[in-house]
Amino acid sequence: MARGLELFQQSAVGFTRQISPYDTLVYSTVNPGLMYALVYLMWAPFLYPGAHMPWAILTVAQMFVIAGLYWLLSVAMPRQGGEYIYISRILHPSLGLMSSFMISFTAISWTGVCSDWALKYALVEFFASMGIVSGNQMWMQWASFLNAPNVRAVLGTIMIFIIWLVFYKGSRAMMKMSWMALIGTGIGALTFIVAALMADPGTFAANFTRLSGLNYNDVIPLAVQAGHPSKFLFGATLMAGSTYIILNTLGATFGANLAGEVRSVQKSQLLAMFGSLVILMSAWAIFYGLSYKIFGNLWTNALMYLSGTGNPAYPFGAYEPFATILLGILTQSPIFIFLIAIAFFMATYGSCAGMSFGPTRNIYAWGFDRLVPAKTAKIDPKSGSPVIASTIALVVAWLFLMLDVYLPAWTAYIGYTIFTWFLAWILLGISGIVFPYRRKLLFESAPPVVRGKFLGLPVISWLGILTTIISVSICSYLLIPFFKGDMPYTMIVMSIILLVLPLVIYFLSKASYAKQGINIDIQFLEIPAD
Repeated sequence: MARGLELFQQSAVGFTRQISPYDTLVYSTVNPGLMYALVYLMWAPFLYPGAHMPWAILTVAQMFVIAGLYWLLSVAMPRQGGEYIYISRILHPSLGLMSSFMISFTAISWTGVCSDWALKYALVEFFASMGIVSGNQMWMQWASFLNAPNVRAVLGTIMIFIIWLVFYKGSRAMMKMSWMALIGTGIGALTFIVAALMADPGTFAANFTRLSGLNYNDVIPLAVQAGHPSKFLFGATLMAGSTYIILNTLGATFGANLAGEVRSVQKSQLLAMFGSLVILMSAWAIFYGLSYKIFGNLWTNALMYLSGTGNPAYPFGAYEPFATILLGILTQSPIFIFLIAIAFFMATYGSCAGMSFGPTRNIYAWGFDRLVPAKTAKIDPKSGSPVIASTIALVVAWLFLMLDVYLPAWTAYIGYTIFTWFLAWILLGISGIVFPYRRKLLFESAPPVVRGKFLGLPVISWLGILTTIISVSICSYLLIPFFKGDMPYTMIVMSIILLVLPLVIYFLSKASYAKQGINIDIQFLEIPAD
């Protein structure tokens, strides 16, 4: 076969299977950010008034369906690239690139946005919390300085550069960073548990009234007067859970994107896909449940509503009611404030790195299939990592950091990420439905677990049907606050950009190779070489 007409750009992917099943589990667990629950505790009750956050955790049952679909597809096609490989080989390469592009750059955007979160909620609010508790204005001056856009831009840039160094060192370095994030989450969970055990009934209420200047007992009436319901609502709980709590699982499937580097793929992916969801739900039960117990359940939602709506009664100005402030008010202890701040920073920084690490393997896979310049699939001989793909990912992450710092309306409540991700998963669901029929030979040659049937229909098709239904539903849930005006128009604009751009890239690449007499679609008849 002539060189220009070879089925694949390279004869082998160039990665070694060096990631263990337990490393895969930890990586998949910390990607979504175990402590982001404390951020979504501020946002979901505002966007979905009446949501009961601990009960909303049960909506994550929907994610077990999607995890099951990923598991079976990753066992059938254990290659770098995850959903890109599945959809491009089952449906069409343009749809594979589109779905993978939307998921990849959504996740990459989180590296930038969440780097800013690490600065705002760990660093800035540490100093603000110290100022609120001590009354010392020096702490507040430091908080104001560190909260300045230019300062956050510089610090965030340094953080992203350090992530690039980790990526350069390869998969083992990334796995170590994932363990760091898990340890940070453990510190945060223990801090919450000890604070809850130490708290006397009424302590937080009395401290809040004294330190904030707003009577604790006035918070719920003020929120109700402003439009917040006076009780919890099932519909709001379902929608909050199906958007912001499920958002806190996205990235748990990234073990599939590293399948070419993972040992014992069937075991590793099963452990990672389902084990990560169990650990995530357990961590949230601690953070959501103890927040409601310590601060008051409906009261917590009411305070978040006052903050989210910009109500003048909210007492902390530009500083959101994050856990550093609330635990600081409860304990009045610099140690507790420091512990929750350092725990959130560790958990968030590991997540920031992990959310771009998987997508670098997707970018690599696009280059391997010649949908983007083949240089993106080049493996550095010293580090064994795709340096060009990593650099592209982190440059984009830096751009999103700048958006979050200087143009926050473009990243507000990161609503575009949920909407875009589940648009992509609609295509994943359809792929699961038709896989046994469109790629019959590949399906029949897959391991037995992939070929199982239920009521005469392949299990993978059932999972595809449910994934499609779940994804359409979640997209519709997110449109409710958008049409109410609580989400900016940028949510839809960003989603459209992430949807259209990969289609332009695909057709330009296809036309370019067609001029050389090469039909790049031929390579999608097979999965890449191992």
